[in-house]
Amino acid sequence: MNRNNRAPHQSRRTIALALSASLALSIIAYYNTVSLTNSSLVLFGDDIPLSPIDPRSSPPFYRKGGTNPIDEADFIIQRAYAETYARMAPCTDEQIETDCIQTVVNHFNQQKIDKNQQIPENSTRNESISSNTESKLTPLPWWFQTLLRDIPINGAFGFWHHFSTTSTTPPITFCAIGKNGSTEWRKVFKALNAQEFKGLQKSKFNTRKQLSKDVPQTVFLRDPLERLLSAYLDKCVKDSVRRTQGHCEPNAIFASDWMTKTVKQPADDKTVISLPILFDAAQDADKEMFAAYVDLFPLKWNVHFVPQAIFCDLYRNIDNYDVYFMGKSFMSELDRMASRYGGLLPQSLNDAFQYKSHIGNETNASEGNVGANNSHGTKAPTKVAKYYSPRALRRALEYLSIDYVSLKLEVPEWAREMLREDNSVQ
Repeated sequence: MNRNNRAPHQSRRTIALALSASLALSIIAYYNTVSLTNSSLVLFGDDIPLSPIDPRSSPPFYRKGGTNPIDEADFIIQRAYAETYARMAPCTDEQIETDCIQTVVNHFNQQKIDKNQQIPENSTRNESISSNTESKLTPLPWWFQTLLRDIPINGAFGFWHHFSTTSTTPPITFCAIGKNGSTEWRKVFKALNAQEFKGLQKSKFNTRKQLSKDVPQTVFLRDPLERLLSAYLDKCVKDSVRRTQGHCEPNAIFASDWMTKTVKQPADDKTVISLPILFDAAQDADKEMFAAYVDLFPLKWNVHFVPQAIFCDLYRNIDNYDVYFMGKSFMSELDRMASRYGGLLPQSLNDAFQYKSHIGNETNASEGNVGANNSHGTKAPTKVAKYYSPRALRRALEYLSIDYVSLKLEVPEWAREMLREDNSVQ
């Protein structure tokens, strides 16, 4: 074998060795992270009662040539949602965000306690479960348990997601979601409130004035799969962002260069910890690296990867929102919002997004996505085929099922077609 033919094999071997080494390091480093979590949260491996679900078919059956009553993407979403988000206990109107999630966690923990109390003293746990013929027991998926653990403490809830202004007619509030143009939206609302705070430099994205409870609530939503990829491209693939922000979590696996910078060395120790940097080793392996990240990032949910429905409790009250959409019609949606609320909004939106010059020519404008002209731009809409594999797509649909169900979003056709093509060759 000549040198040129040997290079691809050496590259693959380097990637495999780097992944193995980093995963081994992550087991040690991540143990400390897990040990710091709230002890009242759901325990791994708990079996929680789940009402029987009509499977109708399954992806394996679909791949074997069976006729599936529903598209595979819909099946994955429905099944994942039923096993996770649909089982979240309802909250009162007074219980919002973190308080509501704690209620959900308490509900799951109480189910576990009740189930354990039903086990007779002289019988084993497995015997008790096998004798239960009235309900089907299924474990909460591990990634759902870590989501419930992480969102109360990772920045998914807080005032920084709630914008407001009185410079529109009527006044409005806005739910700001990371990777949905939040950087630009901060500029918009600070500009809207500049007069109130006597200047843009001192302005805030929240008005100080008391607003009534019935003011319109607004939000911009984005295709969940595209948003997930955009977060990955911004927070992981961009070297400067990964090394300085530490958002490509778990950093023990994917951002060892950030960890090296933040490890505190003793004053008399001049050694530098050298950990393998996967994004340096895994050249020309975009699909493989993204699939690995999708598999593992729920070990520690970073706020930029949390489903949109979690922010501002949208999964509970999306029907109370005036909803707008990013994507190919983004500029028209901005124009629709500007026309509806008027005041200073049209000018502020145009200053941030230059939407007026793109009305009627949105195809080209949407390819770059929001933020394409600043440091957060990723042009994710044009890169889905380059990074998504069927494996990563199926996993992502599970995590993001709450967005497609509770926010009533449509699965993009490219994703459906990718799964169909994958099934046709198996």
